[in-house]
Amino acid sequence: MDKNKALYEMQMWQQNNCGRFEEYDTLWEMFRTVVTSSSWGTSEFGGPVWLMDFSLANLKKLFPDNPWLEAMEKEWEKGKWDHNGQAKSDTLNRFSEWFQLRAEHLVNQLGLGNVIIKQESSYDGNISFYGWCLFLDVLQDLVGGIVERIHHQTMLRFNFSCAEIDAVIRGNFLTRLKSDTMVGRFPGGYGSGFHYYKHSDAYGNCYLLEHFSETKGYVIPETAPEKFLMLIVNDLMECKAQGYGNKADANGNTVPYPQMKFEQYIDIHCGTGYHFRPTSDVFQWWSKYGLTQEIRIELPQIDAKYGEFWHRQFPPKQNWRTIK
Repeated sequence: MDKNKALYEMQMWQQNNCGRFEEYDTLWEMFRTVVTSSSWGTSEFGGPVWLMDFSLANLKKLFPDNPWLEAMEKEWEKGKWDHNGQAKSDTLNRFSEWFQLRAEHLVNQLGLGNVIIKQESSYDGNISFYGWCLFLDVLQDLVGGIVERIHHQTMLRFNFSCAEIDAVIRGNFLTRLKSDTMVGRFPGGYGSGFHYYKHSDAYGNCYLLEHFSETKGYVIPETAPEKFLMLIVNDLMECKAQGYGNKADANGNTVPYPQMKFEQYIDIHCGTGYHFRPTSDVFQWWSKYGLTQEIRIELPQIDAKYGEFWHRQFPPKQNWRTIK
């Protein structure tokens, strides 16, 4: 990366009030590198989850001696608020959200499932998990957080059709689980009474997944939320693959096996009855200057021996730590 250009663009960004919608080539270079150098199973934790990591630590690995990152590290040193780990520096929050905004649009346009977007700091927490709403409801019950839904008044305002409103109410759409109230250290006391705990003097409350995991014993708490999410998602997908948990609920809904790519996403700004739009293979970002960026995503080819259960091609690189 051209350091002089990066320094110039950073100064321009600061003069423009650190806006999320301004376009800078050097920020796009960082964004594109993170996206194109990662995929499902490529993170240090592995698993059937794509970790798009825009944290300062990961960006520094990819772009050492970068003026943007050197400046943001100084902002990081100002500390964080206790709530959500949000940075005290508004500049750092805006820098993080520049990446989060574009990454979320990419996930939605392409209809990607099982994606974690990690950033340094945000008002919504520093990680978001993207997938089908019904699956995220199960995940939320285990880890906390907030599943982002479209409010009924918003659907009325943007003229959603009756079929679209029904799909949203039933949870048949791509959305995200925000981490702003997700527990900071796993496991936590979330759930509806079907979780079992065992206390350890060394590890605190240890957690037994009640679904049909290959894991035996009690799970020692994990301090990295993204690792915990990858492990638990893998176990939930294996549970579905083995045919457990396929009974419909009172509303006739069955929690789906997560897909790598979904066929549609919601765009609330479309005309009546057309808010569910087909997903694409190419991410396009439009700014006030027109079409600014295009990124083509190639999905991994799944070995035929795994059939429809694609998660088995991406096993976790680290197992649960357990005690008896």
